[in-house]
Amino acid sequence: MSDPYGADQAAANGDIVNVHGKMYNLDKWKLFLENLDKGVPNQVRITQYTIEGDPIFYELVYDGAEAITYTYDNSRDGFGSDAGRPSTVCRGIELEKNKELGSHYKLTGCDNETSNTFWFTNIEAEAEEGSQ
Repeated sequence: MSDPYGADQAAANGDIVNVHGKMYNLDKWKLFLENLDKGVPNQVRITQYTIEGDPIFYELVYDGAEAITYTYDNSRDGFGSDAGRPSTVCRGIELEKNKELGSHYKLTGCDNETSNTFWFTNIEAEAEEGSQ
């Protein structure tokens, strides 16, 4: 068993964290999206936790031009089979509004299906939709 990587540790390390809907460091996500719009290189790591409390990492590295390299890492998920840190290169990120599943970000223009593992719910978009 690897060292536990709790939400507090992840947040302190600068990760964008989602623990069962409780979010930390969302400002880093906003900055990443702004930098995408401006063509400024940037990178983020999103750490989302399984029901059992295991972290799954989503790493996004933007080159400042057109490529976002995405790496999926579920090696610390005790209940999943380790996918071996697959990655892909994508061209963009878009917000998909879905009434049943909730609004979430998805990767677009990707080289392979690893992008299907990326799922980041937009809590703020849902809150805005709910308040209208």
